[in-house]
Amino acid sequence: MTPPTANLNLDVEAISGICGSISIACWVVVFSPQIIQNFQRSSADALSIQFIIVWLLGDVFNILGAVLQGVLPTMVRFTLYSSHPT
Repeated sequence: MTPPTANLNLDVEAISGICGSISIACWVVVFSPQIIQNFQRSSADALSIQFIIVWLLGDVFNILGAVLQGVLPTMVRFTLYSSHPT
């Protein structure tokens, strides 16, 4: 009997879609608590380190998804540019 994961034939497009979904999930997870906390405090003076870490993790999966999808080089550059802190 083979384990259920042995039959997964994931191609690059499927992996790219998974990376995109993980990126969106990271954005939801990272922004929701921060927005609620800032609303309750009526202030946005401080950002938590977890916020920054999950934000960067979402950006990494966004870039990875764009590269694996084989999108136009200008789209990959835009993804890299929008992920870079200013």
